[in-house]
Amino acid sequence: MDPASFLEGRSRETKIRRDSQGRWFLEDDPLEHPNLVRAFDRWIDRAEDGRYCLKNDINWAYFTLEGPPFFVRSVRLEGDKVAMSLSDDSTEQLDPATLRQGSDGALYCNVRGSMAARFDRHAMQQLEPVLQQDDKGVYLALGQARIRPPVASDPLADPTRSA
Repeated sequence: MDPASFLEGRSRETKIRRDSQGRWFLEDDPLEHPNLVRAFDRWIDRAEDGRYCLKNDINWAYFTLEGPPFFVRSVRLEGDKVAMSLSDDSTEQLDPATLRQGSDGALYCNVRGSMAARFDRHAMQQLEPVLQQDDKGVYLALGQARIRPPVASDPLADPTRSA
């Protein structure tokens, strides 16, 4: 049997979607099993064509993403650095150059290189000791630096890439 014939007629398209709040669905049915949700959160990646997919060691498939691919679930302030715990159970340092605000005031940054992450309410509350405001607007006081996140018309877009 020709191995290519095994995939003939099959598609990598699925009816799996994740809404803007990070909830998973198969069509309109919620997917709530904690292990499945955790696995899907960990498997988010980009396919070669730039579309979001679920990818593990065995296979990958497209899914519909209605919000950010990742969420910052908690932060740990370490002097002038911010360590972030993400929805895929990984930890990254905040790159202040990628910090931005949505029109609703929510904070976003890049993780895994160029993918957006939205700070959830818990993470925002943990930023409270360094989140300040003056007549120029909101900023993060990290060490001696004042990081002023610009308001982005599309906070899901990578601000480090020129259009």
